[in-house]
Amino acid sequence: LSLENFEYVFNVGWDSIKDTTFMAAVATPVASILGLVAAFLIARKVFWGKRFLDLLAMLPLALPGTAIGIGYVLAFNPEPFRLSGTAWIIIISFVFRNLPVALESAKASLLQIDKSIEEAATNLGASSLRVFIEITLPLIKPAIFTGMAYVFVHCMTAVSAVIFLTSASWNHMTVLILNQTEILRFSAAAVLCLVLIVIVLTAFAI
Repeated sequence: LSLENFEYVFNVGWDSIKDTTFMAAVATPVASILGLVAAFLIARKVFWGKRFLDLLAMLPLALPGTAIGIGYVLAFNPEPFRLSGTAWIIIISFVFRNLPVALESAKASLLQIDKSIEEAATNLGASSLRVFIEITLPLIKPAIFTGMAYVFVHCMTAVSAVIFLTSASWNHMTVLILNQTEILRFSAAAVLCLVLIVIVLTAFAI
């Protein structure tokens, strides 16, 4: 038994661990809030193009991660939208790749809430914003946190799209794990997997 593998991983992969956790922590609330807003519009509002919005939000699930990764490289490489090599291109891919899960989780919860509860509050003089914050939001809170948990885990463990988007400045833990296995450092890869599991479980606990 030895801790040399841990020492090696934290020397070589500390930046990747920090970068991955940071990008997942930023992408998770953004994807959850966008999903919540889209779910509220789809489940509660009537407007032209509602079905198209629902289809558009679900589209990332229908596309392979490889296609999304290559698409982001092509889209965000030329000026003026040059984001290649930055953390933002990975965060944006995380947000829109996981948006459908956050949307469906919130939408399913919203559809279970009777509209008459919100209508009663509106009839008593509450504004739409107050109804949403004080009545709707507390009722769908479990669904929001479930969606956030899934988004965070998926951001931490993403491979297919992110492998095209990482750079020397912003690397991802899963890419580093693959790199370690390619050079036959299986012990280091196992330590990285353990660190990944600990980070995810810590996020669940929080």
